[in-house]
Amino acid sequence: MSDDLIFKSHIHELLVFENYAVKSVANGQEGLDLLDNWTPDLILCDMIMPVMDGIAFHELVKQIKYLAGIPFVFLTEKRGGYLMRQCLLKGADDLIYKSFKSDKLLAVIESKLQRFKKIKDSFSNIYIGDNSYLLHEVNTPLNGILGGINILNSYEDDFTRSEVMKFRETIKISGDRLNRTMHNLFLYQNFINNKLRFAVNNSTAIKDSFSKLKEKICRVHEDAEERIIFDIEESNLKISSKYLDFILYELIDNALKFSGNEVITIVGKYFNGSYFNLKIKDSGIGFSQEELQSINAGVQFNREKREQQGLGLGLFLSKKILKKERGIFTIISKEEVGTEISLFFPLHSEVI
Repeated sequence: MSDDLIFKSHIHELLVFENYAVKSVANGQEGLDLLDNWTPDLILCDMIMPVMDGIAFHELVKQIKYLAGIPFVFLTEKRGGYLMRQCLLKGADDLIYKSFKSDKLLAVIESKLQRFKKIKDSFSNIYIGDNSYLLHEVNTPLNGILGGINILNSYEDDFTRSEVMKFRETIKISGDRLNRTMHNLFLYQNFINNKLRFAVNNSTAIKDSFSKLKEKICRVHEDAEERIIFDIEESNLKISSKYLDFILYELIDNALKFSGNEVITIVGKYFNGSYFNLKIKDSGIGFSQEELQSINAGVQFNREKREQQGLGLGLFLSKKILKKERGIFTIISKEEVGTEISLFFPLHSEVI
């Protein structure tokens, strides 16, 4: 075993002994893969690593919005005030030399964790995007609910039964929109706090789930019945119905919103003995390559041109949830041409 591996193993054992929840990886690339599925309260990183070194790893982590505030501590064999200043200027929280004593390392870790806990406890806004968007996404449906109820309470006798039913349907749509906004916020919060739960043996029939979901989407998008062209084979997927419904709704809703009056196609077929492939394709405004690389929690593009865009959490959470369910998410897009999202769901064992 190399000296670096022995050193890493020593730190891992020390922190586990001190009752910290610890996950270790061999290099920066493995670190990024781990952070796709787990959000730590502190990152302890060797500056010299194979595949991707600590500096490159740190720069990439700081570009990820929901990870940027996590304390980041470098470990290095090199000494010198210049190196320390450079690390701090790049946004690192501390730098520890590898000749440290265990009690000093533990003191630094505990100090950073306590400070980060205070920041999280005082950070009351659970949405990391633009607060004006959050206010819009809460106030708009809330006004629709309260305004509709006030009108019915004051003038119900002046309306026909059909008009009253339309008011009630409008109130219901506004309520669903507000519920979706709050659900997405709490889902995001559970994700970054590592509280999303995934059962091992879930099974959901994709065709049944899509049929029920289409009815819900048609209540929000009046032209959805004519614009959705679909061909979905029967299959049982290894995913819970609530997560499958979430992913399908968010992605289909986005495709409809950003495609003008164009149709969208949804095709679902067996890919091989292990995966079911679902493709959602639209001919809408699309993403630029720069935007594709910037998709993140709370990130929105040209919102002023794209009405009712939501909070920018749906695409991000869909990708993260599918990955946690052992699936694969790919997206191909071009501006003013359209977007194709391809989802690979693991098949339930009964059909493998």
